[in-house]
Amino acid sequence: MTAVNVISWIAVVGMVISSAAMVILLSAINGIEGMIEELYSSFDQEVVVRSQSGRKMDLEKAKEYQTYGAGLNGVLNSSLFVQDRVILRNKKKWSNAELWATESSFMHMSEIRSDKHLINGSLKPQNNAFIGVGLANKLMLRSMNQQKQPVVLYFPKQNKKVRFGTAPFHQRVISLNGAIDFNKEVNDNVLLVPLDWVKPMNHQQVSGVLFSTTPQNKNEVKHALIRKFPGQVAVLTNLEKNELIFKTSRSEKLIVLIILLFVFILSLFNLAATITMTYLEKKSSSITLYSLGLSHINLRNLYFFLGAYIVLFGVFLGLLLGAVLVGIHERFGIIRLPGSADFFPSNFSWYQTAEVMLVLLFLGAMVAFITSTYLIKPSRKESRSLSLEE
Repeated sequence: MTAVNVISWIAVVGMVISSAAMVILLSAINGIEGMIEELYSSFDQEVVVRSQSGRKMDLEKAKEYQTYGAGLNGVLNSSLFVQDRVILRNKKKWSNAELWATESSFMHMSEIRSDKHLINGSLKPQNNAFIGVGLANKLMLRSMNQQKQPVVLYFPKQNKKVRFGTAPFHQRVISLNGAIDFNKEVNDNVLLVPLDWVKPMNHQQVSGVLFSTTPQNKNEVKHALIRKFPGQVAVLTNLEKNELIFKTSRSEKLIVLIILLFVFILSLFNLAATITMTYLEKKSSSITLYSLGLSHINLRNLYFFLGAYIVLFGVFLGLLLGAVLVGIHERFGIIRLPGSADFFPSNFSWYQTAEVMLVLLFLGAMVAFITSTYLIKPSRKESRSLSLEE
């Protein structure tokens, strides 16, 4: 095997590995993004409406927003909600918590009846109260599969001055139906109860309205609500509410893509070396072709297509290999998440793969064209004929 063949295969192998790595890692990042979006979309609904001032809104006004929003295209369900900081006590165990009081429709919106989210206890036809699994462990609560667990809820009194001898909290014993598992923030902080339980303590006020929508319509729903109630409401989508998390995920994808592109560009140096070595090896044949009337443009194209073929072969084989490995993992499972029985999330995208292929082919073709143009220059005869024509 000649040195030219060795360098050619090194170039091909480099492009195959870097192309396959792009497909595998981008599919893995897509899977992680999907997992994050699922974690922060099941409990945090697609669209949330709050008061522009940041304070609670009157119940009747909130119902007006809910009625209008429920009629918009793409809205699947809605729920009024109250969000407040409270204190929980189980015997001698105390903990702060974030109270979420919602309508019964929220149980369907958040898919709580799913085994993936309701990991302890059961969903009853009415009067359901649930606690985040991390918060339940902090309060040392027992399993709720057999019977409900009581806790004492201390709810701060609204708009009242605290005087000596008066209690600053409403106190109520509530029975918990089960523990829920969504994401770390919900698991460690949330207590979920029916809205009717806190209405008397909130003086007919709520924190806002939650809307469950189709993913493609949530921005339309947001803008429709803002246009209908200008200056009255603050409307956020679930992506905007957790903007930092999703921006971090996208930044990681961009950084990984840049690193892999850099690796691919390094393999293109071997491509340039292959074209150069081939030219030096076939230089005598090139002189013969010149003598037979072949122009430098045709000769340049010959070496350009040689480089383009190597790029096409390496990129196509790499993308195919990456797609096959991702497909096997998604179908049968290869790599497990550390400390979990679940397999690493992955989401292969043909559209994304096509984009990667076009970028890699463009970079490879550019290197092949620059190298062949540098090596194959017009002969003196062609230069003289071009001068006479001018």
